Amino acid sequence: MKVRKRLGVAAIATALAIVFAPAGAASGLGSWSSPTFVYAASSIQSPGYSYAASAIAGNTERYYTCHSRSSGDVRDHAFLTKRTGGAITSSSSALGSSTSGWDSWHVCDPSVIRVNATFNGQSYSYAMFYLGNDLDCSCHNQVGVAYSNSLDGPWVKYPWPVISFSSNEPSSAWGVGQPSATTIDPNNGTAVLTWTEGYAANTGKMAMVDLDGGTPVVTGVHDITNAGLVDANGNPDTLNNFDIAYSSQRDRFYMVRERHPYPTTNPDYISSAVQILSLPGSDMWNGTGSWTVEGVIDASVTGAARTHNPGFLRTEYGSLPNEDELTVVYTTANLDPGSLWTYGLSRTTAAL
Repeated sequence: MKVRKRLGVAAIATALAIVFAPAGAASGLGSWSSPTFVYAASSIQSPGYSYAASAIAGNTERYYTCHSRSSGDVRDHAFLTKRTGGAITSSSSALGSSTSGWDSWHVCDPSVIRVNATFNGQSYSYAMFYLGNDLDCSCHNQVGVAYSNSLDGPWVKYPWPVISFSSNEPSSAWGVGQPSATTIDPNNGTAVLTWTEGYAANTGKMAMVDLDGGTPVVTGVHDITNAGLVDANGNPDTLNNFDIAYSSQRDRFYMVRERHPYPTTNPDYISSAVQILSLPGSDMWNGTGSWTVEGVIDASVTGAARTHNPGFLRTEYGSLPNEDELTVVYTTANLDPGSLWTYGLSRTTAAL
């Protein structure tokens, strides 16, 4: 039997060096750079959509997205799009729906990290957390995980949800999804997992996940604080559709999220601006503290009617690739009719 060391909140000695990093204050952001267009599904599908990027920096950048599985088909797969020297070199499905079971319809919102995992006696080096469902709707969502020994796949699914739909809720409820993960200890197989819980209200959740024992073990589930979240009108806000990245230099978690309220014109279910915030690492772990608003990306930056489903450009561990800047990969869209088919990815950077 393999003996595994269980890590507590105080024992986050990892590749991210969370324990040893000084608790730093938010430093504020500089001006956003001119947007750079990254990718739209129309380059391989007509029509198609791509959004909600989990972006990994490198000589070859990798963008894992929620993507139309085929032309004109409103059914999600997780795609991998690779970009080298500013040019797209490939884009194809990395993880699709199962033939039956809990993720047999949509597979969306991938979040990829480097972390040791074990399943069916096989060792893996990467994990992809994702949203899956079994109904043709934006409902009955659950969070699962798949494993690989390469960022390029192939990916092997763990067959059951890691975060399950509540048995007390009707299947018409939205459920749980929009996962975002960062590595705690890659060698011991531990990660931070955050997600949106959407039943009567939206709540941001966080937990530790241990992947190196054959079966994912989720511990320490708690709400992410809403303190400091404000909407466009300065009112208290709630949390959904967010991505996180960790700054080891500052011992802070950065978050980019859709800002509310959503527009009243169609499409009225995605945002017109995204907001960047930060929180000390200890507060993220304990569900305490108050978010500091660092900046906003809206139409004045993007030039788009809708700016939504954002993510950070991160390392494969979920940390900042450059401690001097933040790069946000966001989704743009036109107004209806047909807004879905205009979803595409752009990015912008600000000094940190």
